[in-house]
Amino acid sequence: MPRTPMREPGSPSPIGAPNRAVAAPAPVGWTAQTASANCFPRTMALRRAMEPEIQALRVRLDHEEACGHDTSCLRQVLRELRWRLEYTADERGIRAIFERLRTFAALAPSPRSIVPPGEDGSYGVCTDVWFLKLDGSVDLMLAPDFDDRGKPARFLDRINDPGRLKDYLDSLLVSRPVDDGIDRRKELNFATADLLRLILWRRPSNYPWDRRLETVIRTFVAEWQDPITGFFGSIYVIEGRRVRTVDLSLTFHMARYLEGKVGYWPQLIDTLISIRDGRYPNGWLDEDGLSSHNNYDVAVLFQLGWPEMRPDQRRRAEQELDRLTDWCLTTAIAADGRILARAASESLSESYYFTIAFLDTVGYFEPAKRFWTDRSFPEAPALRVQLESQLSALPQDDPMVQMARDRLSRSVARADQSG
Repeated sequence: MPRTPMREPGSPSPIGAPNRAVAAPAPVGWTAQTASANCFPRTMALRRAMEPEIQALRVRLDHEEACGHDTSCLRQVLRELRWRLEYTADERGIRAIFERLRTFAALAPSPRSIVPPGEDGSYGVCTDVWFLKLDGSVDLMLAPDFDDRGKPARFLDRINDPGRLKDYLDSLLVSRPVDDGIDRRKELNFATADLLRLILWRRPSNYPWDRRLETVIRTFVAEWQDPITGFFGSIYVIEGRRVRTVDLSLTFHMARYLEGKVGYWPQLIDTLISIRDGRYPNGWLDEDGLSSHNNYDVAVLFQLGWPEMRPDQRRRAEQELDRLTDWCLTTAIAADGRILARAASESLSESYYFTIAFLDTVGYFEPAKRFWTDRSFPEAPALRVQLESQLSALPQDDPMVQMARDRLSRSVARADQSG
């Protein structure tokens, strides 16, 4: 049976700010990518033409990562290409980054990017797109032993002012992809998740953050949440009408990095359950079905929302977490700890991190963390050893590998203490 909640269901929301971003829900079945594809068919043709070469490169990168090689530079270029193909109609930009990818891929061995940062202090040295530079730097900058190597993060100066930060965040909230060929959803997701952590946690520790930024970003998040669905999402303008999507990843990031201190939890959980069979980012499923990445997002939202959930919501959460855990143990992971099922866009290191993060969240390794069940997992210690063995073959300076190892080591320490 579930354990006692940390606070009473129905307790007042910690965030009571008015919501200024209310819009009508998007039509059933509507997606920004489908709308953009209909308006910009040449971009879709480019994507189809490039896909075989992209897939071949992904196979190569998986092999190199499995041998312990750093592929982060090529991954950054590949991520920029994927963003341009999926979220823009900029044919010139797509062709330019594709040629850059080919140039880098021709180098042997693959170029490294976990090296001293660029002159601007960014570790996203293999891309010129600011928010991708930010995302390529954030995990390193959040590490407790981060060393800027004498190069302060000057690239953050762009938003280190209350007015500039507000203008930047506001500029990402509404997209008009049919009009200008740009869907800002990806940038909104990365920028809010990264800046929320850096600003609230004041990282890097030696960067001179303007203390007024915390109020700006907290206010933005509070006013962004939809009180009807409880979710965070992108807003799109369709034929002059503003419509809003529900977005699993955006909602996960805001709830997790604010440690559950968002509003409207009962509505959020109802929405989460209702999109169970939908396609990411507006549902739980990737192209091939379930993925540990999305399952981790779902599990964290159930965990954070548990104290606010109704009895019927808890029963449904138990059922879903049971199902997702069984899928992870029988489909996503081999007996020797190898990851078998992963999202198409993930690096090998990311696939291990999200699988381990899901298992850690549901309490697979630690009985004390099983907020949703008293189910036992006697095989957990053996699988943990297998996962550690697989991680040891991956690039050890990759932040995702380090975070995955940290989760496993912390679970061992806590289990030993409780035992």
